[in-house]
Amino acid sequence: MAHGLYPNFSSDDITRLLYDWEVAPNEKKRFLLKMIASRIPWQMSVDQAAEEVKDPLLRVMARTVAPEIFRHRIRHSFFKLTLRGNTGHYKDLEESVVQLSSIGFPNQNYMEIKKELDRMALRVSELFDEHRDHLTEELKVQLLCQVLFQEEGFVGNLQNYNDPSNSYLFHVIKSRLGIPISLSVVYLLVAQRLGLPLYGTNLPLHFLLQYESEGYFTFIDPFHGGVLLDRFTCEKFLEANGYPISAKYFTKASSLSMMKRMCRNLIHIYRENSSKEMEEQISEQLSILESRSTHVE
Repeated sequence: MAHGLYPNFSSDDITRLLYDWEVAPNEKKRFLLKMIASRIPWQMSVDQAAEEVKDPLLRVMARTVAPEIFRHRIRHSFFKLTLRGNTGHYKDLEESVVQLSSIGFPNQNYMEIKKELDRMALRVSELFDEHRDHLTEELKVQLLCQVLFQEEGFVGNLQNYNDPSNSYLFHVIKSRLGIPISLSVVYLLVAQRLGLPLYGTNLPLHFLLQYESEGYFTFIDPFHGGVLLDRFTCEKFLEANGYPISAKYFTKASSLSMMKRMCRNLIHIYRENSSKEMEEQISEQLSILESRSTHVE
């Protein structure tokens, strides 16, 4: 049963709401599905939640409405992120990128994602312990990049840059290939497990990371194997691509701004590929992320 893994999940609660949905008038059914979606932990798949319903008839019903619950659940997650605004932390990043990834890979298993992120964080932690007698902030960065690039092989997908799978966390972790922002997400989620002061940087055309501790600062480019960069090099990149040198390009990116950028990337790719249905799905999510309204229909 799932209750041990998801202590906040109640199959009885879902069962009751499904029964209410079955007998409710049409104008209330949508609201009840939104309620069900909000009761399913983000770490748990909708299909898994449906299988936890004890009543066999309601379980069949849950399977039938699962696609609609799935859509409501993503909208609910993104709406919560919008309400929080541009926070200075990444506590909500993992949930957001997992929900986005589920659009491209509906059958993904979050526990597989979590297991890999935990394992990589443990490996970095072990290296920190091995070098504890001379562990500087610079060495921490070098060891993080060593694990994620040299040992794990995360690198930019130069061969197929415009593959939409490069933007979905589940596939990035499986393939070890991605685009600058999705690879940066992997670094951030590992760094978050270790309490490292690593942040996203919304540089135009090429997302970067910045490590900022009390005595050490550097930019990191996960797309090119975790190479370390100084600000001068980043400014030259801006100039070479026709952008003015502006402080706004070097501010720390929030989870919200990163999710918007990932959605815009996907919309562009799906539009170029004439994948109208997927373009519309991602556009719907972006509209939620850009909303400041008090509710989501």
